[in-house]
Amino acid sequence: MTTESYIRQRGLYQGVQLELEAQLKPLAETEQAQQVAAELVAFVAQQAAPTRRGERLLGSSEIIESVLGQQKRLEQDQAKSGFTGLLLALCASVAETTTEVVRQALETVPTQKVLAWCQENLGPSVQAQRRIAFASPGRTEQKWNQSWTPA
Repeated sequence: MTTESYIRQRGLYQGVQLELEAQLKPLAETEQAQQVAAELVAFVAQQAAPTRRGERLLGSSEIIESVLGQQKRLEQDQAKSGFTGLLLALCASVAETTTEVVRQALETVPTQKVLAWCQENLGPSVQAQRRIAFASPGRTEQKWNQSWTPA
């Protein structure tokens, strides 16, 4: 298992470099390979250093890219409502849910309450802001002087 796939699968957390070192040790048979392994372990230790006890950070952007792909698919289905309000759907897509949890949520929180929360906490979508910004002030039609002729 390479360092890249190890970190991609397990992430960064306190002590990950010790586990990685144990994985790499049997693979590093030459002095050069041992040097590369030591540098990789040191780099992983440096990257994991800011983590707190019990915290695990992503070791790859693949999961983020996957979640954003799900969000884009959701957005295609709901194109007229905008991206901003779908942030709650994004959160729900990564949570472990059961049929019972979904049923209870639907029964407990009415749609109007969710819409009010979105309005209060997220504000207008980018699409709504664009509509406001590019709206014509009075949509008055300019009348040309009929008797005027170009020189």
